[in-house]
Amino acid sequence: MAESLYILGDEDRKKFARLIAAAWSEDDVKTRYGREPRLMLVEYGIAYPEGVATPPLPPKPAGQFSIEELEVAAGTEAPADGCFGSASSVSCFTGCVATASTFGCAGVAET
Repeated sequence: MAESLYILGDEDRKKFARLIAAAWSEDDVKTRYGREPRLMLVEYGIAYPEGVATPPLPPKPAGQFSIEELEVAAGTEAPADGCFGSASSVSCFTGCVATASTFGCAGVAET
């Protein structure tokens, strides 16, 4: 039987980006999320429906990221220059993880 899919809204994506940033910088947050993901989602203000698999934490990429950069990557805010880097979403279906990315610049003229 296929698992249900839940798409986070804009505000919840912002909150989840904060949770990801905390997990990437604090091992205890990452460990707690692995043990009690629903409790951690609630602590970060995310109402997640019962019966739907919780989203996995993405692995930490190389480099440093700010909360604002994660919010942009989560698709909740446009960067000041109008140029988006990459935004990824991760979904779990019966144990499989897939990633989809988008790239693009809006309103940026090339010279």
